[in-house]
Amino acid sequence: MTSWQDIQKEIEAGKEPDKPFGDFDSVRRTKYKLVSQITNRPLLVYATAFHHPIKLRTATPFLNIDLSDKDGFYEITRNINSKAVDVFIHSPGGSAEATESIVKILRSKFDDIRFIITGDAKSAATMLVMSGNKLLMDRSAELGPIDPQVRVRDRFSPAGSIREQFKRATVVLKRDPAQLPVWIPLLQEFAPALLVECENFINLSKTLVINWLSEFMFQGEKDAKRKAKKIASYLTNEKISLSHARRIDAEQLRKLGVKVDLLEEQDEKLQDAIRQLHLAIMATLDGTAAVKIFENSEGAVLIRMVHVEAVPIQPIQR
Repeated sequence: MTSWQDIQKEIEAGKEPDKPFGDFDSVRRTKYKLVSQITNRPLLVYATAFHHPIKLRTATPFLNIDLSDKDGFYEITRNINSKAVDVFIHSPGGSAEATESIVKILRSKFDDIRFIITGDAKSAATMLVMSGNKLLMDRSAELGPIDPQVRVRDRFSPAGSIREQFKRATVVLKRDPAQLPVWIPLLQEFAPALLVECENFINLSKTLVINWLSEFMFQGEKDAKRKAKKIASYLTNEKISLSHARRIDAEQLRKLGVKVDLLEEQDEKLQDAIRQLHLAIMATLDGTAAVKIFENSEGAVLIRMVHVEAVPIQPIQR
């Protein structure tokens, strides 16, 4: 199986005066072709450097799913003629509304979408992969809860927890109105419409995922709606996850009924090709100024860069 050091050697072999750290682009794009040749499906890539501590600190607005990503997805889908496609995704999530727009772009073009996750696809990125017909994950990959996070002053809180706080306050104050002075400072943190907004945010996440699962992953199945509701309810319930960053892996998803293939159960050639793909993408995000990659195996490219210091790869630290 290909190692991090192997990919590093490939990259360093392409060092030139204008590429002092090596030829990240050629190596990475070779891996796209390799995977596509094995699967006989075009490959789309959407990956951001949210795992990188410097970029996470300096480029956070660029790392999330937002409406500007529509341009990237349009660019990498417009020259694909196949109705079946693989989508490699590595993302912390972002806007549910932007995710809905991206799903529209993908589903207007493709009938069969398989999402490949070898790292993380969290929050709204989890919502995005729920619009697929199937997932392909390795054992280290993870999705996450899709319970909406709402900004209250200088921090984000789960919409469900805010809703629970209101309910708890109502019960306590009905039983003992003398507790009002204790609750006033807490309730003053919340805007008047916040409770309704929280309900709407939760319903949006749940409704989108139910609709996508019913229409695509469970298309034609008699109990499609029931399966979709079970999965969406689990993913949006912060009382189950207890943390928005909580890991949800392939085994958990299979138990829920999500259609997931394990990479470790596939042909060794495909396993190694996707391993190379993962390492080449991570190397680019770690060792260049790239913060967001949109590419495909057919040559379409859109890479967003920021002015952060390039960090050479350190194989011994991986």
